[in-house]
Amino acid sequence: MLIASIPCTAKGSNSSAETSTQDSITVSGRFKNIAEGMPRNTVIIECDPSYKSVRVICELDSNGSFCHKFPFSYPHTFTVNYNRWHFINAFAVPGDSIYLDIDASTSPLSVSFSGDHAEINQQYNPAFQHMSSLRNAVVLPSDTVTYEEYMHVFKDFVRQGRDSIDSYARKHNLSDEVISMLYSDNLYTLANSAIGYSGRNIEEMRAFFLDPIFDIFNEENTKVMIFPYHLSAIMTHFPDVRDNAPKGTVRDIMYVCDEKAPVPDRSVFFNNNYYDRLYTHDKTVNEISIDGIKPGSIIVYDDGEIKELADENPVKWLINEYKGHPIYLDISATWCGPCRAGLKRSESLREHFKDSDIRFAVIWLRSTKENWIKFAPTISNTIQIFIDDVAMTDRIMGHLNVHGFPTYFMIDKNGNLTKEGVPRYQSPELPDFLNFYIPKTVE
Repeated sequence: MLIASIPCTAKGSNSSAETSTQDSITVSGRFKNIAEGMPRNTVIIECDPSYKSVRVICELDSNGSFCHKFPFSYPHTFTVNYNRWHFINAFAVPGDSIYLDIDASTSPLSVSFSGDHAEINQQYNPAFQHMSSLRNAVVLPSDTVTYEEYMHVFKDFVRQGRDSIDSYARKHNLSDEVISMLYSDNLYTLANSAIGYSGRNIEEMRAFFLDPIFDIFNEENTKVMIFPYHLSAIMTHFPDVRDNAPKGTVRDIMYVCDEKAPVPDRSVFFNNNYYDRLYTHDKTVNEISIDGIKPGSIIVYDDGEIKELADENPVKWLINEYKGHPIYLDISATWCGPCRAGLKRSESLREHFKDSDIRFAVIWLRSTKENWIKFAPTISNTIQIFIDDVAMTDRIMGHLNVHGFPTYFMIDKNGNLTKEGVPRYQSPELPDFLNFYIPKTVE
């Protein structure tokens, strides 16, 4: 099959600059059986932890086709998203050309892969979907129980996941490579749910995140998109771990996940193309456009009260509703472990600024209303906006350049929004950053 020769005729927004063949992939395909009223676009998400990670909205042409070439620096899985809850998960290596034939009338989406790594992806995508029911059934203990108690339950869930994978693999004759990737997905998806673990002290917290079960220096882990979440948690609390990491993709990702680290020397990176992409080439960031977010329905939760509003741009609504107040804005998803942990662990910070001019807000995207309703009351001193509209979600993420969750913005008292240099929750720089936006009293 001459998939690599298929021309890219469908257009995608947020197009990246032309990249070398070995530092990019081409993803193309066709949706068939698109019913009246269903979306005419799909979203490709690179799933790299860097702020330059690509998230592109591809408009489908009259035949339902799309095609996009974008940067891709090391072998790992990525996601194609259609109609909000329909995700296709695939594996790629830099230089790949992947084609997807998708039936939009099925749930989950029926997909036939061709091009590079077609056999792996034909096995991996449905197996990954199969594992979702097991992931949703996980209930871990309190984040403050002892390391021994927490890890006992955690490892039991890991064993259950592996048993389920083994059963599925025997039935569907999966390859060893796909089974290995599913094992990693199982482990690090659980780790994502446990990302708020603190134990009784910092030593227990460290023992959990560096437990041998995670095998964090194993390069095979980098094949799955969920692995960097665990590295991000480690870099947030224990950046010294990088000192013992061998030169390779894992250490490269550690540098990317440590937002407090200065720009490293090029010589410390294993993948020089990756380094050049992150630190030397095209250092400009795409402009943020609030006006491009078309108004729609939003749900607001504030001080225990829920209200539904129609025909609103959520960012403009925040600016107008809290005019004159600086706003620290968090874009999150309820299924995102770092999002939940950041909000829960920053309660004292928001309490500290409660009587100041600063307002805290979170816009929830790609989340179920049921999960949000349960989680919303547990977060205090925060204006919460829930977006249920698929098209509005895509526009928010596209026009605000949101490539992953959580993403943080600052809106000054004049309504100007910025993304650059905004510390995340739990960053030691955040209190001083927020104090800068509070008017100084002249004596």
